[in-house]
Amino acid sequence: MMMPTPLPSWTTSGGHDMPTPDALTENIRYLVSLLPSIAVASKRMGINRQQLNKYLNGSSAPSLRTMRKMATVFELPTEALMLPSQELRQRLTRGAGAGPDLVPAPMSREVALIRNAAAECEKSAKVLAPYCGRYFRYNCVPEMPTFALRTCAIIFQRDGMTYARVLERFAPAGSPWSSDGVRRTLHQVCYVQDRIQFVDYGTSEGEVTPGFSLFYPVYTSGVRHLSGVMLSSFSFGARPIFTSNVVMERRPAGASLRDDLLASGLVALNDPALSVEVRQRLCRADGTPAVHLAG
Repeated sequence: MMMPTPLPSWTTSGGHDMPTPDALTENIRYLVSLLPSIAVASKRMGINRQQLNKYLNGSSAPSLRTMRKMATVFELPTEALMLPSQELRQRLTRGAGAGPDLVPAPMSREVALIRNAAAECEKSAKVLAPYCGRYFRYNCVPEMPTFALRTCAIIFQRDGMTYARVLERFAPAGSPWSSDGVRRTLHQVCYVQDRIQFVDYGTSEGEVTPGFSLFYPVYTSGVRHLSGVMLSSFSFGARPIFTSNVVMERRPAGASLRDDLLASGLVALNDPALSVEVRQRLCRADGTPAVHLAG
């Protein structure tokens, strides 16, 4: 029967007491808890996950080199891991001796999640490749509850990143096309935590009007519809903020871009040309549009 790897002696050469192995284990557990998961911690620290688990359960102690890797993730000096647990937490809270962008400990987990999400944007191109193509995007309109706004959207990839170009016009669908009143936005598309996120910073009259959409991924061989929710603001008037169900309907490969642009605009929810599937996804169970105007 193999015995666990013995823990090193926790005294200095001069005989001064050092923190106990339990304190080091607790410090490692605390630092790992600030990251989204053990898998993320293992990757960011450059440590084998199985070995990291041994450090977490106290059956093994990290080498000085490994401790340096752990400390670097949090912009701490290596010796900080050997502090008494309470002192380490206080040090993180104060930010003393740490990097300039270290935040108070209660926020560290949230910031780690945000940083992880940003990194995921660069790694999600392969997952998002099947979603590339042209779509009609539909969302409800707060001030016109019997209508949906149909816009032309194209998801594409460039330089390892995924984007969506959206052309939106607030005019009756099928009316003559005019560049006036058309809002063009470029969205960054990411696959994070099993959701597809669209973030845009569209401009209108020189002002930034950000928006955000969250879609459920499709686990079938062909992508026909994407459903989710959006948070946005109008590109006219006082630009009120609103939320709405949003649906993206994939266009056939041979569909004319010119025809799709002409078809974009306001569409009555009872228009026979609007598919039942799109209508159901835009509306609540009682048939009313799933839209809410903030304020």
